[in-house]
Amino acid sequence: MTAGRIVCATDLTARSELALSRAVLLAQQTGARLTLVHAVGPRRSERHLRAQVNRAYVQLLTRVDRAFGSASTAIDIAVRGGVPLDVIAQVVSETNADLVVLAAPQRRRRDSIIGTTAERLLRAIGRPVLVVHRAVQGSYSRVAMAVDLSNTSLPMIQAAARLGVLDNAETTLLHATSAPHEGMLRTVGVDEQAIDDYKHGWQDDARLRLHAMLTAAELDVVRTRILVRPEPPAAAIRRVLAQDQPELLTIGASRWLLIKRLLIGSVTDSLLRTAMSDVLVIPQRVYLQPAVPVDVIERGTPKVRPENVVS
Repeated sequence: MTAGRIVCATDLTARSELALSRAVLLAQQTGARLTLVHAVGPRRSERHLRAQVNRAYVQLLTRVDRAFGSASTAIDIAVRGGVPLDVIAQVVSETNADLVVLAAPQRRRRDSIIGTTAERLLRAIGRPVLVVHRAVQGSYSRVAMAVDLSNTSLPMIQAAARLGVLDNAETTLLHATSAPHEGMLRTVGVDEQAIDDYKHGWQDDARLRLHAMLTAAELDVVRTRILVRPEPPAAAIRRVLAQDQPELLTIGASRWLLIKRLLIGSVTDSLLRTAMSDVLVIPQRVYLQPAVPVDVIERGTPKVRPENVVS
């Protein structure tokens, strides 16, 4: 990502500090400009809302200047009144952000139905979202990426590379699913040795196709491990997280279905909450969007413009 935009949402709690530190590091590594966004709940008088917006702006400005010194000049601050999800989406649209960085979600009962803020934001903006769980200890050195063999996987890999999260990282490319037609072969009475040979052939073919994707994405093949597992994707992802302990997991966002969430839950939702690694979720509709150069916007003054306040 070159001369792009990163938006980091903060609620001014300690939980958001991890996300802020990661966003600053990524901005420094990629040359992107960073915008911090904070939303003040709109359920108050306009006068009170303006006071809260100004207070939060000064608080963020002081925190950034104190923590990041000279680097703070490359950080813009947007504090607005309104529903957090709407405010974040508005700032993302205005800045044409390439990446949104959020703190790991807290557990809320209604999220089991409507999804976490990260999931709802993905549906609203169609941009990659990085959910931060870990304290920043430098660039990502171990990354796991869950992919399938569809025509969306290559653009997903390219999108992750463009965001800079794969730079200098040992990457595991994971593909997991049951071998096609395996159950049908057992049903018609094919012996287990033949089924086993078929499964090995399917895995070899999957590795070749994934290797071709790596080459097309111009990733370092030497630093990338290809892993094909004949098991459900959720189980394979959790196994890799436990065994390899990557610092970042990259996954694609599948289509959100309410009935699926109610019946069996969401794998994405579970990972966003419980993964010990950071999680980068890339929605399908952003895969084919080319990077768009963004003009540098000068840092604002502590004054809050009237149009920034949502009554």
